[in-house]
Amino acid sequence: MGGGGSIQGMITSLNNNKKLLRSKRFFKKERTFMSLKKEYFKAAQGELNFKEASKEDLLRIRVKIVKKRKKENLAIVISALIVISIFSYFAFILVEKHNLSSKNLQLREFRKKEIKFLALIDDGDEWFKKGKWQHSIYFYEEAKVIFPKNYDINYRLIRTYSFQCENQYKNCHTAKELLDQLFLIFPNKEKELSEIKKQLIYEY
Repeated sequence: MGGGGSIQGMITSLNNNKKLLRSKRFFKKERTFMSLKKEYFKAAQGELNFKEASKEDLLRIRVKIVKKRKKENLAIVISALIVISIFSYFAFILVEKHNLSSKNLQLREFRKKEIKFLALIDDGDEWFKKGKWQHSIYFYEEAKVIFPKNYDINYRLIRTYSFQCENQYKNCHTAKELLDQLFLIFPNKEKELSEIKKQLIYEY
């Protein structure tokens, strides 16, 4: 009888151990896509149970998500536009400064040329008054290098050549060639140039 009681006690102990093992969990429940989706819905809507959610609830959640994404995308676009605008503004300022500097530099260079040009004309005029045609021609030629298409310097030069031809019989052919060029380049000055042509009558 003693042995029977001992066996019965062992069986009872074994059954209790099995129950204890079944109630004990060694691993956490695996987080599946469905469980994550349930959690997302719960976070998005409070205590919404995914199994109990109606089509209207799901649609409402979807609309809410879409709106949120649109707001986020709009914020990104606006931020990008602001950054681009700032960069464009500073780029424009830099380009304007560069252009202004270039224009100022060109203006200074032009002014330097103009001052030298007028000084050479003044020297040429002084020699012309003295009847020193060759000296006058030299300064006029130098001035013409600076502004070759300027009518005033070309007129002074041809006028001096014509006087030299008429009084010293020098450079007559050169005077004629230059005069022919001026008739072509400045057709609106034909009347004025025709007066010089009279001085070169023997060349025509």
